[in-house]
Amino acid sequence: MKNILLFTFILLWMVSFNPSINLAEEAGDPAAQLAVDLIGPNDQGFITSEFVQYVYAKSKNIDLPRFARDQRLIGMEIERDDLVAGDVLFFQGSSLMSGIYIGNGQFVVVTSSGIAQVNLNSSSYWSGIYIGANRYMKDSITIEEPVAKLALDMVGVNEQDFITSEFVQYVFNEAKGFALPRAASDQWLLGEEVNQDQLQPGDVVFFQGTYLMSGIYIENGRFVIVTSEGITERNLIMSEYWSKAFVGAKRYTEENLTPPSSSNEIVKKARSLIGSPYNRRGDNPEDGFNTGSFAYYVYREVTGSWLSKLSFPQFEAGLEIERDELQEGDLVFFLNNEEWLTGIYTGDDQFITATSEGVQERHLEFHTYYADRYVGAVRYTEEILKKSNPETYVAHENPVIQEAMNYMGTPYLMTGSTLDAFDCSFLIQTSFREAKGIYLPRISYKQWEVGETILSKGTNIEDVSLDDYIRPGDALYFSGTWQEGISHVAIYLGDDYMIHATGEEGMTTISYMNSYWREHFTGVKRFDNLSVRLDNPAIYEAYQVLGSHYQLGGADPDQGFDTGGLVQYIYKQAYQLELPRYGSQQWQEGSEISLEDAEVGDLLFFEGSSLIPAVYIGNNQMVIATQANGVTIVDLTVSTYWPPRFYGARTYEKTNGDLEAVATLTERFIGVSFTGSSIEFVQSVYQEAANIELSGNLHTLRSSGDWIHIEELERGDMMFFSEEPDGSRADFVAIYLGEGVFATVMDDVVVTYEMNDDIAWINRLIEARRY
Repeated sequence: MKNILLFTFILLWMVSFNPSINLAEEAGDPAAQLAVDLIGPNDQGFITSEFVQYVYAKSKNIDLPRFARDQRLIGMEIERDDLVAGDVLFFQGSSLMSGIYIGNGQFVVVTSSGIAQVNLNSSSYWSGIYIGANRYMKDSITIEEPVAKLALDMVGVNEQDFITSEFVQYVFNEAKGFALPRAASDQWLLGEEVNQDQLQPGDVVFFQGTYLMSGIYIENGRFVIVTSEGITERNLIMSEYWSKAFVGAKRYTEENLTPPSSSNEIVKKARSLIGSPYNRRGDNPEDGFNTGSFAYYVYREVTGSWLSKLSFPQFEAGLEIERDELQEGDLVFFLNNEEWLTGIYTGDDQFITATSEGVQERHLEFHTYYADRYVGAVRYTEEILKKSNPETYVAHENPVIQEAMNYMGTPYLMTGSTLDAFDCSFLIQTSFREAKGIYLPRISYKQWEVGETILSKGTNIEDVSLDDYIRPGDALYFSGTWQEGISHVAIYLGDDYMIHATGEEGMTTISYMNSYWREHFTGVKRFDNLSVRLDNPAIYEAYQVLGSHYQLGGADPDQGFDTGGLVQYIYKQAYQLELPRYGSQQWQEGSEISLEDAEVGDLLFFEGSSLIPAVYIGNNQMVIATQANGVTIVDLTVSTYWPPRFYGARTYEKTNGDLEAVATLTERFIGVSFTGSSIEFVQSVYQEAANIELSGNLHTLRSSGDWIHIEELERGDMMFFSEEPDGSRADFVAIYLGEGVFATVMDDVVVTYEMNDDIAWINRLIEARRY
């Protein structure tokens, strides 16, 4: 009996001097009990909140956040008078701290001395920094939403080296089977935007740092995101950094993983093309798009208007607007070095453009590539669109304009002379011939030399309003576009718009006379009263020397002409064909034909003191040099002098056989290795094919031969290129093979390129020569 009383006394004494044991046992709370058990040295190096996190995980299988600031935001807030063992207390020191309440004012917390028991009521320090308490129960903090749950489970080491958006992409794919884009800026374009006070577990939160970042929202401000520390949990409310960087949130469902619908037809069409491939030279969904051709295609399909395919001309033709005035369907522009890029605005700071990954929707702010390069925006009003719509002109009062509209979209082909593909001067020649029976020369600079001059060379187009001086159907001429002198021609439509076949656009189209065309503008011609047929080279050359005086022995316009000298000169200029000097010698060349079979450009011969040649120009007329009238036109129908003296007619092979042989031999070498420079290759081909010895010096070679206009190129002619765009020094030489194709030596191989496929070649072409 004495021993029992002694044991009871000792037990009561221990309890009275160790109240923490008494409190923990009375409370029966496993978290409080474990906290008491851990009092002593902090062997694991816990910070206050890590200790709380550890105790709850071990004792209650509840996963609390690592940091006190995040622990504070979950669970149920408790008043101080309602505290029970196991609640978590929070204290604000230099940082937020947490500890575990064990009852009767006592709590366990990590201090500099270790894991210690402290009395909240008697400690002025801890009482002074106490800010509140939370109670955690298993059901109150369990995250059931699959995306948020998986994100929490992955907190730790970033073993897969995710960037922020790749982590979000992975979690959504694993948890819900949703295929989100890889980039945060693209993720932002999908889903439903959510206000911060409406956030739910599994929403995606976005932050703007040096680039847009995305993370997965948990609850109470908590979210999981990839940082330099790994896959980490952060708090949107407690963190000043993340709070300031926050830009918005999105909620994803199966229904909203596609871009939102729009009533704007331009936007709807643009969105229907998302995913189309990128192709720098493409202009349709099958071949692909570049940024300019994408906008061109969408507007043409929806409105019927033909915008430029080039971004900067699109910018110049539209009505410029401020960024805060943007509406759906407007065009936005970006400048990458010297290259302009186009996008179609879709609303909410978003736009669609052709990217290297194909047609995609982008954001003006979150896609930093575009944010850094934005330069402006334009709107195409109904009035502007009407000017570039072919339907506006199909019933035009001028038949030349009506005819030109029939060729809209025809591919551009340098030196092309068929309706399948052609160049600028062929369009003009064809339109005037078919519409008005006016026969113009084939080449643009020769067209400039005929007809009525309305605005002469040197006219400053910035000082005049074109519509005050010229009218629709007049021909506009431009210089220096891809070689010196007259090099381009178009038909004026009015209001500073024109139709032309252009290599820049790759087709016949309607264009606004932007700064480029104004810079190269030369003058305006009108051909309404032109009756002479000038589409044949021989007639054109004869037309140029009509009225020249007769001079025995003369063979050029400055000297004057005799009969043989006139024919020799015309054939040289028209066909680069060297005829003998005198009529009797010319008769020996060529093939004899009857007068009825004679075609324009053939020669007619008449008996006189010597054999007299003349150039047949059709309609029973000829051009001839006479002592009485100089170079003149004679109508054989009404003439009584010449028909009785008719001797015969001759036709001549008007193609250069040597040049064709050069082109044919060149084609045999395509794809073959050649160790040497481009000029050495050209030398060898000309020597073997035509027995023509050429200089091995590029400068000397350029100064020999006959300069020819680019539109006059024939197979076998020589082309000189600079390695730099718009350069003046020739760096290599090529042989022309027809239809815009040329051959040269690159990297010790004979290769071909096509001028029509790449405008860069046009910009590097210096000149052409014939030998």
